[in-house]
Amino acid sequence: MNEKIKAKALPDAASLTIDPKHYYRQDVVGYYEFPCPMEDGTMRSAKLYLAENSIYTQPTVFLLPPSGTDAWEFLEESGWKDLAEKENLYLVVLEPENGAWKADETEYIGTMVKYINTRPFFAAFASKFYGAAYGDGADCLGLYSRRYAKSFAGVALLGTTGMSQEEKTFLETTDSPVKGIRLSQIQMPVWAVAAEETAAVSRMLEYYRKADHSQEKAEKTAWADRVYRPDPAGSGSLDEDWCADVIFSVGNWKDCVSEEFSETLYRHLFKGTGRYTGNANGALRHDGDMKERGFRFFSEMVPGGFREDQTDLYERQWWVYVPDTVEPGKKVPAVFMFHGAGGFGIEIGDRSGWARVAEKHGFILICPCASHDNKVRKAGHMTLSNIHRTRWNSGGPTESVPGELEFMDWLYRWVLDHYPVDETRVYASGQSSGGMMAWACACYRPDYFAAAAPFSATTPDIMAKEMVPPVEGSPIAVMANMGLADKIFEGGFSTDSARKLVEYWSRRYRLDHDWSDFQFGGDGRTATFKDGKFNNYVFRTADGVPMLRCVETETKTHAVLPSECEMAWTQFFTKFTKDVKSGVLYYKGRPVEV
Repeated sequence: MNEKIKAKALPDAASLTIDPKHYYRQDVVGYYEFPCPMEDGTMRSAKLYLAENSIYTQPTVFLLPPSGTDAWEFLEESGWKDLAEKENLYLVVLEPENGAWKADETEYIGTMVKYINTRPFFAAFASKFYGAAYGDGADCLGLYSRRYAKSFAGVALLGTTGMSQEEKTFLETTDSPVKGIRLSQIQMPVWAVAAEETAAVSRMLEYYRKADHSQEKAEKTAWADRVYRPDPAGSGSLDEDWCADVIFSVGNWKDCVSEEFSETLYRHLFKGTGRYTGNANGALRHDGDMKERGFRFFSEMVPGGFREDQTDLYERQWWVYVPDTVEPGKKVPAVFMFHGAGGFGIEIGDRSGWARVAEKHGFILICPCASHDNKVRKAGHMTLSNIHRTRWNSGGPTESVPGELEFMDWLYRWVLDHYPVDETRVYASGQSSGGMMAWACACYRPDYFAAAAPFSATTPDIMAKEMVPPVEGSPIAVMANMGLADKIFEGGFSTDSARKLVEYWSRRYRLDHDWSDFQFGGDGRTATFKDGKFNNYVFRTADGVPMLRCVETETKTHAVLPSECEMAWTQFFTKFTKDVKSGVLYYKGRPVEV
């Protein structure tokens, strides 16, 4: 074992620099003390390990070693440090107060999860938060993760003593954040190791098996006594997979403190499973290995838009997915999908659902990576809205941010040069900050796209006359999607920013409905039509073309649902094509008059 290393203090953000040649490299790496302010004003702490080869938006594993354990020694002995280097993981080692875990550490674990999710200095992939606890830490993590299941996409309880009847009753009788669903009905992939199968342990296994739709018969493997797989008869839904395994072994948890076990745990339980936003419980989905599925990575030095001679070069990255369903030699449609703030190209493809839609319907998916602000802030002033992370600049270049539209110009030409794309069927989509980029494409680059589908985003400032006016020569159809449970845009299209956007688009194309014709944010009674959980408000041209379609979903949070992507493709995108030379938009094969 190497000499014990002392954790460093996090640096002042003002000391950080960004290398345009390595634009997406994690700037802060190593072993750090991570202070965490509690709601009562006290301070707790954890240890943070960022691997030397880290890049933005990586999975994060929260570790709870047993009481009295040195964090660095545990990272080395357990193999998690080496695994972090191999798999590009962020590690957070939680620490008990005064050296010993309390029976209930819910407040501390919850605060730390929330604090890490603000991503100062790094961009943790919150959809892929996992937890592994050892010894007396196991019951602490078990108690928290069952109450707040959306915090983790999988947990390992190594040394658990099980579950009391009182806790089980509480979970079965308490509503989750989603109306009509109890806490006990939320899926949770789990690996439990116990010294013996007591009544409390059996009760806990029964609980997880019911929540995870497990088959009755367990599978014995080389690495676990019992593995309960989800019932294949139930496939879940388009928005949530049944993909949670329940794994159990009788044994000593100390045997789990090894590199071999950590690798097995990560490979068989954590890797490829994510808990994606969409509803307040988090939807569990399994994307597998994106690279194995065919996502290809690209990186080039691209002009930033500051200099007319294009010598201001920045590294830009993007991912391209060409499903096996794309016929060789045939030109096919393409969708550009822009990730949200703090996101990354490879994660948004499957998180959004667009990869599955592309695979089903046979089109190419392009997932670019956003820029980030070169201006850094002091650590103490960092918030979720100003931290150092990727975010789409939906306007032109500034003194600290490259031009995204200039990047879009470059990437659009690159895609047409390298892939068999039908340029009459190119579409833009995005979520949150990426949704704003989709709006920017609709306003400033309509010649490229036949239609756009922004999710969880409004951008009235883009249409402001004091800014560069939108390009209005080439019409483009828009399907905008908002969630009524979205805390950022609470009220859906009832917000002032959304109203301005709808009014602008209606004026631009002289659409047949006024804002006042609908009561947004209600129960959908004034909607043009309802499609399951989606309330659809349609604004048409004089000859009936739906140039603007606003969709509200009652239970959706700040997110994009796979079912929304399927709807955007089948019900909207496929209806529109564009002659890019003339700028004429076609709806179901006939030219659109605006």
